[in-house]
Amino acid sequence: MNHDNDFEGLYDSSDFMDKEFEQVKKIRHRLDKGEQVQFIARQSKHRPGGSFTTPYTIFVTNKRIVIRNPSLLGVRENIVSVSYDKITSIELERGVFFIQDQNKGPGFADEIEAISKKGTEQIVQYVKNSMDKIRIESQKRLVEVKESVADELLKLANLRKREF
Repeated sequence: MNHDNDFEGLYDSSDFMDKEFEQVKKIRHRLDKGEQVQFIARQSKHRPGGSFTTPYTIFVTNKRIVIRNPSLLGVRENIVSVSYDKITSIELERGVFFIQDQNKGPGFADEIEAISKKGTEQIVQYVKNSMDKIRIESQKRLVEVKESVADELLKLANLRKREF
């Protein structure tokens, strides 16, 4: 596998094949500094629900999920990006990949059919772990803020006692 030096840091897995690396090249301009692609899953061209000419590609980065939907034989593309803190659920059921995004309202879900099971279970687990980490960090920050507010109130109460 021969990769150009200007793509260093875009991918984290040495397991990527050249085909997958070609897919990463197509979204590299959309990746943030320090963002790395962890996993890639591609819609089947041959299974029911798949697209023979323009299959979806799902990129899982260390920050978010990026879904690339090419159209017009790849001339155009629609790219959807959802950060882990905005995902309310993610599932894989019988070759259909479901992702629910809180920004798009309750009941909204993107569904992508004919996704290979190989690796997709890893993707779902990685995303769920990332979602959990974000929730834990958010709860820690909330506790820190509450403790900080309580400390400040205690200091004010002590100052008031000193004045009287």
